[in-house]
Amino acid sequence: MVEQALEKLGLKLPVPAVPVANYVPWVILGKTLYVSGQLPAGENGLIKGTLGRDLSVEAGALAARACGLSILAQVKAAT
Repeated sequence: MVEQALEKLGLKLPVPAVPVANYVPWVILGKTLYVSGQLPAGENGLIKGTLGRDLSVEAGALAARACGLSILAQVKAAT
């Protein structure tokens, strides 16, 4: 259902990021799922910069969207 709703918005979940250090991307404790920090990855790699200095508001919104989609991809992987 979630993926269908995202598709209607023109969005697609990315492949969940693989850890590049010594951590796990998610853990379930009891009835709670914890997702580790997700970075804003775009088509050309990581989106870097400071909002207002290096990134426009629009670029910042795209970076936030990328983080949100990454979190949802990890939730899907966990469940």
